[in-house]
Amino acid sequence: MNDLFNVLISTVKAKITPLWTKLKYWTSWSYIRSRVLTKIRQLLSSLFSIKPRNRHDYFPVLGFLVSKKLAFSVVIIVGLLCLYYLFFVNPPFRLASGMEDGLRVYNYNSVPLRFANDQVRIRARSGYVAYEGSVEKGYASGYGTLYSGEGQTVYEGQFAQSKYEGAGTLYYPSGQMQYKGAFSENLFEGEGTLYRENGTKQYKGEFLNGEEEGQGTLYDGAENEIFTGSFHLGDIVYSQLLGLGADEISSIYTGGRTLYQFEDETAVLLEDIGAYYVSGTGGDSIEDTLAAEEVYVCGDTFRYGDRVIDTVNGLTEVLGTPSFEGNSYLTFPEAVGISWLQEQGKRLETEAGLSAQAPYKEVREVDGFNESGLLYLYVYQKDDLTYTFFCEDKDGGFFLYLLE
Repeated sequence: MNDLFNVLISTVKAKITPLWTKLKYWTSWSYIRSRVLTKIRQLLSSLFSIKPRNRHDYFPVLGFLVSKKLAFSVVIIVGLLCLYYLFFVNPPFRLASGMEDGLRVYNYNSVPLRFANDQVRIRARSGYVAYEGSVEKGYASGYGTLYSGEGQTVYEGQFAQSKYEGAGTLYYPSGQMQYKGAFSENLFEGEGTLYRENGTKQYKGEFLNGEEEGQGTLYDGAENEIFTGSFHLGDIVYSQLLGLGADEISSIYTGGRTLYQFEDETAVLLEDIGAYYVSGTGGDSIEDTLAAEEVYVCGDTFRYGDRVIDTVNGLTEVLGTPSFEGNSYLTFPEAVGISWLQEQGKRLETEAGLSAQAPYKEVREVDGFNESGLLYLYVYQKDDLTYTFFCEDKDGGFFLYLLE
């Protein structure tokens, strides 16, 4: 009985083994790959066996006849290469590439990211995590953090349509906080605080289009308040000093100052904001009469409207034709400005020749100055103010201007 059973088993195995061997062979990767490659080779051979029989087998292209089979072959090959790139080299159609700390991780160009509404991480082209936070339809929206390739935080706060929008904090490349406050379309706008790269506060107040605009407070390098008042295009509105008395100016400017006296004129240099004001001293006390009749600004740019101007032609465009232009001898206030600019390292050919005694630390009693020195002036009348710009020669750049 056992012998009969063994014979039966052997007979069945003899029949099944060849079939099983063939099935394993047909389902093996090497066989499948070989068959696929053979079919592709046959298809390509068929496509490239270009033997057009008549004119209908050609496409006319720029005066040439191109075989339709060749054209179709090129389209298919290009299509296959594109698919290979999209799915294997740089696959934007794949879903999130994984989970990290409970967050889905997407490549920056992933198509599914365009439909995401969640807390996610987004990788940049080079692979680092560039963003972590809320997205809506693929855009950074809500609260999130933007990172640099070195892993430093660039910005953290509110986003809208992948732009800084709302409350946020911007950082220097070193990682030090640069600005904290309100944003609109990536720019400082609204209330905020600007910091120097060493961490000290520089300005606190209102911003517009990324610049100090409106009311604010300026700080020195030790974070002492030096000026509180109006700003425009990132600079102080110096005309606000006109007509103010010494006590009023002291309430808005608390930085360093030096008083220059010459005969019946007094110039008060506001060192931390690069300006000074001039007044006569005809009363019983300097403090009683020291009001800003004229304000000089030591600078080679002038802000007006939405423009920052550094040429005479630019001045004429916004202020109109000069009411006067020509040479003028140096006066006491101009000598003060030239002397201070030269002390700051400004290269000027005109010599101030300012000679002064210092009876007190912040007081200079002027004995004389270079009264034969020449400057070229451009004078404009605009908005009930007189603007005088001082140059070393005609059509040269200005280095000082006067408001009165």
